[in-house]
Amino acid sequence: MELPSDTRIFADSNFFIGLWNQADGLHAKAKEISGNLELHGIGLTISNFVFLEIVTILSQRRSRAIATAAGNYIFSDPRVRIVHIDETLHRTSWDIFQAAPQKNMSFVDCSIVAVMHAENIKRLLTFDRTDFSPMRKRYHFSFFE
Repeated sequence: MELPSDTRIFADSNFFIGLWNQADGLHAKAKEISGNLELHGIGLTISNFVFLEIVTILSQRRSRAIATAAGNYIFSDPRVRIVHIDETLHRTSWDIFQAAPQKNMSFVDCSIVAVMHAENIKRLLTFDRTDFSPMRKRYHFSFFE
């Protein structure tokens, strides 16, 4: 069953990295947020680009085993939906990247904005609010609290 767009949340990779990396300074915060999401039955959306970041960074910072466990969890959890970046979304991401004024806005971050816009997702769960703040008004989204 698809959740209404106003209850869907896009999750940045740093949320899952914090959740699965006990050495991460945001681990406790990510666990608390995860518990609240589960308690309220709120699902998350990510993209295949975000998935790539999650497993790559976890593999580099922790271990291949932790990265594999996280990837398997994401694939098996029915509350996590993965949107695949197709040619249209890739081009939209590129357009957003070119228009982004800040240097710290990565291409993957721009793809997050593109997917949120295309999927009418209005809330973003990220620990990188500074990078995304300049995009909020233009693309009409808010941060998940």
